[in-house]
Amino acid sequence: MPRRVFSFGLSFVFFFLCNLRMCHAQWTKDVDCPPGTVYQDLRPYAGRKEFCERLLPGSLKVKDGPFRSWFSKDYAGDEGTYKDGRQVGPWKECSRFGKCRHVVYELAFPYEKDRAGFRREIPVSFEHGKYMFDFTSCWSTWVTQTGNEELSLNIQGSPYRCNIAYLPQRVIEHGREGEYYCRVPFSVGKRELDSLDLLNELPKLGLPQFCRATSPTGEEFALLENFMDVATVVDVQTAVIEHDSTGHELLAFTLNHYATDLAVEVAANQGPLTTRICSKYDQRTEISRDPSGRISFNFRLSEDRVKASEQRKCIANLIAPTFPVQ
Repeated sequence: MPRRVFSFGLSFVFFFLCNLRMCHAQWTKDVDCPPGTVYQDLRPYAGRKEFCERLLPGSLKVKDGPFRSWFSKDYAGDEGTYKDGRQVGPWKECSRFGKCRHVVYELAFPYEKDRAGFRREIPVSFEHGKYMFDFTSCWSTWVTQTGNEELSLNIQGSPYRCNIAYLPQRVIEHGREGEYYCRVPFSVGKRELDSLDLLNELPKLGLPQFCRATSPTGEEFALLENFMDVATVVDVQTAVIEHDSTGHELLAFTLNHYATDLAVEVAANQGPLTTRICSKYDQRTEISRDPSGRISFNFRLSEDRVKASEQRKCIANLIAPTFPVQ
């Protein structure tokens, strides 16, 4: 009896492996890579991804060339072209339920083209044993670093800051802790780094800490211009609840000098900013300057006592753990 069971087990494994090979054999190569790139054919689960990669110094790489994906043999995913890690030109994007849309991606957004110092090139390079990051240019793209574990940087040049998502491969695949998000002002310029771990590298250069763990609830404290972040909680240096000349309570906060200069410039050019706390309290931002020249940004608490109490608790919960409210 044991001998027959063992024989059946071998037959089952052989049948499974044969069918697995037959399944893979059904796929055909559908992508022709441009010169200087490497063809990749990944088979995640029942799906497939075909694309081309350009290898760069410093163990960096970017997608470059045609791209196709499938959820399974019968259900196509996305199809289009990458250029230096960025989607460009016409794309067909499909969900796993077969719903598709056609979109066209530009090589540069209008607000990128209008920015002083912008260049349409990968903002990360490796020179003389160091990584060079051009935060001023900040062309939106996706760069991957190979190693013991792959690391991806999703770089987004917003209208006011260079935003970088730090994504280890384990986070992309399994959603574990380890990712963080950086909002670096363009005025930081081009910096030389020992590694791409910006959370640790930026303070080593004497810069403010522009990075923090990704919040599942989004930014609950921000200075906004037309719903776009100009400054967030990472920029706050001090926060004080004080009273104006009439005795009314307000939150006065100061920012690092990069964020202060940016906020003052945006307010001068675009009009008053909005302060948002706890994702629901919005108010026009008051900017003041004390006799020493220090600039502060003020949020006036509600005249309604119940609402003011809620705002006070919210402010303490949001800012006090890092920036004690005095």
